Amino acid sequence: MVNNVLKVFLISLVFWFSAAASAQEAEIVASVDKNPIIQSEPFTLTVTINDDISESAWDAEQQLRDFRILNVRSSRRTSVINGVTTRTTSFIVNLQAPATPGIVRIPPIQIGSARSNAIELTILDAAASVDELEQRPAFIRTSLESKRVYVQQQFKLVSRLYLSANLHSGNLIAPNLPEAEVVQFGKDEESYEIINGKRYQVFQRTYLITPQRSGDLKLEGPVFEGQITRDSSRSVFSSIATTQPVSAVAVPTSITVLPRPADWTGHWLPSELVSVSVERANPEQPIEVGQPITLTYRVTAIGVSTEQLPTLTLDDFDGASVYPESPEFASTTRNGRVIAQRSQTVAVIPRQAGKFTIPEVQVEWFNTRLGQAQLSSSEPITLEVSPSSQAAAPAPVADKPANENDVVVDEPTQQTKAQYQSNNTLYFYLAVIFAALWVITLSLWAWWWLRRSAKPVAINDNKEQNTAAASWSHLQKVALENDANATDLALRKWAREKFQLPMFDLFELAQHFNHQPLSSQIDHIQRCRFSGAGATWLEGKALIRALKAAQKQRKSTKSKKDTLSPLYPS
Repeated sequence: MVNNVLKVFLISLVFWFSAAASAQEAEIVASVDKNPIIQSEPFTLTVTINDDISESAWDAEQQLRDFRILNVRSSRRTSVINGVTTRTTSFIVNLQAPATPGIVRIPPIQIGSARSNAIELTILDAAASVDELEQRPAFIRTSLESKRVYVQQQFKLVSRLYLSANLHSGNLIAPNLPEAEVVQFGKDEESYEIINGKRYQVFQRTYLITPQRSGDLKLEGPVFEGQITRDSSRSVFSSIATTQPVSAVAVPTSITVLPRPADWTGHWLPSELVSVSVERANPEQPIEVGQPITLTYRVTAIGVSTEQLPTLTLDDFDGASVYPESPEFASTTRNGRVIAQRSQTVAVIPRQAGKFTIPEVQVEWFNTRLGQAQLSSSEPITLEVSPSSQAAAPAPVADKPANENDVVVDEPTQQTKAQYQSNNTLYFYLAVIFAALWVITLSLWAWWWLRRSAKPVAINDNKEQNTAAASWSHLQKVALENDANATDLALRKWAREKFQLPMFDLFELAQHFNHQPLSSQIDHIQRCRFSGAGATWLEGKALIRALKAAQKQRKSTKSKKDTLSPLYPS
């Protein structure tokens, strides 16, 4: 009896140790959700180990180097059956199949000391397996605007995602082209379509692709990863539904990107159509010297981004100064085409009266439809500029006789002669009186000068100097108030009265002093005044400081010239 009990105990002990040993042995099972797989198609690899391990215990990138890993997630599960507790950890890896058809092998997955089974995958050619691809719960069709484009030429790719059930969640990865800019164009469109009697939910998305290098390139299509909703027939509640993970990839497309012509120089602008226009503000208003003419130039191009548009330049030309503002950009769509526009406003200030022409602005571009260079330009503008009304009016000049030897004399009448005689008598007495007063004044002045000869006195009774001083005071006042328009007028008036400059343009004052800080201040106030963006001028104090420094420098230079000893003294 004792021996039987001992045998039963020993047998139970052996079974217990065997179960404990088998429970400690980790097992790994690897499986894929589809096989064969179409080239570049996403698929799911599931790796399950009968143990509770952390996510860091397995490095997917290290063991799956030959595949493109889209994402990795993990899940844990614990179950108790007949008192036995079982723990499993699953790694779900979304991979993309290689782009080359053939047989590929997923090597055994190793976690710790345990290894899984290897998996052989059959990769099918995508071009020959379109029908099979479209039997999937999700597939993508794409269409290209052109398979032959120029470098930096923008083209469209339209992607249509077909789902055999309602979308629960998902992510559509943009197409990929080496060294290219890919952006979404417009909003997604949703519709439904019947294919071979089967209803599909369709999501359409458009991409704008701009290649940055030339050559024969492969465009990888969009990739979709998500879940669709399916009704659960096993549920007693018909409203309960389950989700099913799905993935899809578009068939890759080969495109040819042509380089820019070898003889091309300057800014590269490939487009279907480019136009340049100019618009003048208040075209009916007469133009005077010093009065700004506001022009807005616009360059419009189809099939390019605003960043590709060239800079519009209008340099100073004879008889005028040019002040450009900051450019403005705009982009819109029309008939499914992208239209980009760059606007440049400039203020042109004529410096002299007469007729002058504002030259055209040209933009060279490459016509992608014709495959040749073209030139677009704005219209030149011819204007008649009248003298400034603010300038001092010239003294009237008597008409010149027809012949230098001919003298025109009006014959006086008797009444006129009598008036002349009376006036001559009056003028004689007045002349005597003024002469006496002048002699008295001269004597007094001589007496005063003799007494003050030891003290030189500066006389500042000149009317022009007094007027210039008043103008200078007014200029300081409006400048310190940062009133740009009033300061401009005050500067012109002061310069005319102080230096007898015509002052059709403030740059005459800058040229008169040839002082760099003053030139910068004059340029700044002009830009603020003629800026359509409403720039605020706050440099009044700095302008006065620059004017004082310029006058001081001019006096110092003049003094040095006056006191400079002769080069060859006698």
